[in-house]
Amino acid sequence: GRRFANNARGHAALCERLATAGDDPDTVRLVDEALAEDPALLCCHKFGHRVAIAALQHGLPRQRERIVGALSSHVQRFARHRFASQVLERALELDGSSPACAGLIAELLRYPGVLAKLACHCFGAKVVRRLLCVPGAQSAAVDCLWNAEERLRKDRFGCQVWQDVGLTAGRLVHSSPAPGGGA
Repeated sequence: GRRFANNARGHAALCERLATAGDDPDTVRLVDEALAEDPALLCCHKFGHRVAIAALQHGLPRQRERIVGALSSHVQRFARHRFASQVLERALELDGSSPACAGLIAELLRYPGVLAKLACHCFGAKVVRRLLCVPGAQSAAVDCLWNAEERLRKDRFGCQVWQDVGLTAGRLVHSSPAPGGGA
C-alpha cells in the first residue's frame, strides 16, 4: 500500500483506480494500507500527496476522515508544506459540516495573526484563498486578514491574497458601514 502510493508509477495507478473504482474492495484495501501508519507522511510525499487528494475526492468517508484528522494535527505546518498544502486545499473543499473538516477550519482560524502569516507564505496563500471560499469560514477569515492589512499589503503573496479577495477599503465601505460610522 504505502510503497505503491509513494512510487512514481504506482501512485498514478492508484489514483486512477480511486477515480474509477473507489469502492472496489482491492482499491479500498490499498488505500487503507497507504493510510495505515501515518497519513501525514503520505500527504507530505512527492507522489503520495496525489493519492491523498484522490482519496479525499473519491475515497470512503473513513479514509477522508483519516486524512483530514492527520492534517488537523499540525495544520499550520502542513499549510506551509509544498505537497501537504495541496492536500489541505482539497480538504477544505469537502463538506464543511463534517466534524473533521469543521475542526480543520477552526484550527486555521484559531489564531488570527497566524492566518495573516499563512497569507504571506507561497503555499499558505493558496490555503488561505481556499479558506476564503468556504461559506462558514469566509467572514471570520476576512476579519482576520482585515486586521493585518498593513502586513499583507507589504508582502508579495499577502498583497496578492488581499487583491484576490477584493479587500480594498472602497469595496468594504460600500458593503458595510466604515469604522466610526462614516460612509
